[in-house]
Amino acid sequence: MRDLHSSHFSIQLIIATMGLFRWLFGKHPPVRGVSGSEISKRCSPEEPVKPLDLWTTPPSEFIEIPDRKFFGQCVRSPNRRYTLAWRDANESGSAGGHRSTGKGRYYLLDGKKIISTGSIARPNDGKVADNGTFVFNDWGLGEGLQGTFLAFDKAGVKLYGRRFKANLFNNGLSPTGEVAVCQTCNSYDSDDGSILTIFDLDTRVEIAHWIPLSGWADYYSFGQSGVIQLGYARFGAFAYSWSGDFIDKERWQEVRLESGSYGEVMMLIEQLLKASPSSHDLERLVRSIDRIEPTIPTLETKSRAQAKKLRGLCLEAQSDLENALRLYEDALNLDPKIGLKRRIAQLHKLLRTNDPSLKMEGK
Repeated sequence: MRDLHSSHFSIQLIIATMGLFRWLFGKHPPVRGVSGSEISKRCSPEEPVKPLDLWTTPPSEFIEIPDRKFFGQCVRSPNRRYTLAWRDANESGSAGGHRSTGKGRYYLLDGKKIISTGSIARPNDGKVADNGTFVFNDWGLGEGLQGTFLAFDKAGVKLYGRRFKANLFNNGLSPTGEVAVCQTCNSYDSDDGSILTIFDLDTRVEIAHWIPLSGWADYYSFGQSGVIQLGYARFGAFAYSWSGDFIDKERWQEVRLESGSYGEVMMLIEQLLKASPSSHDLERLVRSIDRIEPTIPTLETKSRAQAKKLRGLCLEAQSDLENALRLYEDALNLDPKIGLKRRIAQLHKLLRTNDPSLKMEGK
């Protein structure tokens, strides 16, 4: 997972370099800051900052603070009052990404005025709210799976810190600064691996943590109290209660069946078949297989076999044994290791037992 973070930094470095070239060639003239300091902003005052949709995509906005010898990423608060800037590199900027020493730096600006600054080992995924509250995922120095979620008020006073025995995936912050969330990656520690943790920053307490059934989200939305939405770039946002109840579970399943890739759909159908679906649900699953089968590449014989197997399971659950048997045999021809030989033998025996003409032949 450390390699994952190294790849993340490489992407940041490439984008940062592109931003620096744009600045050097004068496409973004500097804005005069407070007390004569020049602050050249990639956070354009004309356009709202877009939400960070994918965790692998660092913010495409940058800020240059020449008198602080600082160039780094930045995001704006929804009301555009505050700008949060950070750099995951040591003070000189000569060493970034995975390292053992040398903390990164952050700045919080109210308009053009720097109102808070500090050092964090490896600041990433910054967010800032309308009241100036801000959060980071600190990826930490040295080896091992680790990460610390940090929250501060606008004066730089630490509101909350939670260390995990897992690398951090991404985070989110409500526009009001009252609620924050962070998501961990896989970990050998079962208590910290792949969990989503919700924090109440007003009371400075951890509300709950759980593993989302829908998997790692790309972004987070905060609406009514007690509800958080996990957003997915391809599918939209889906609501959970703070305690982890999946409010939009049925809609999540429906959207994935209708729009998911063939691999995603087949995995979901496998899960749903274990729950003894109704006749109506089985028809819905078959329609999904109808949609994805033409998209499976011809050379993907194992996937084609799996699709036929799943269709056969749906038909068998609907008591259409003859067509189910035919599909199982087709699947076995495509993939001899698909694990259907015993089921095919059982269906042959059952069909012979239930076929009067075959019974007569057996006498």
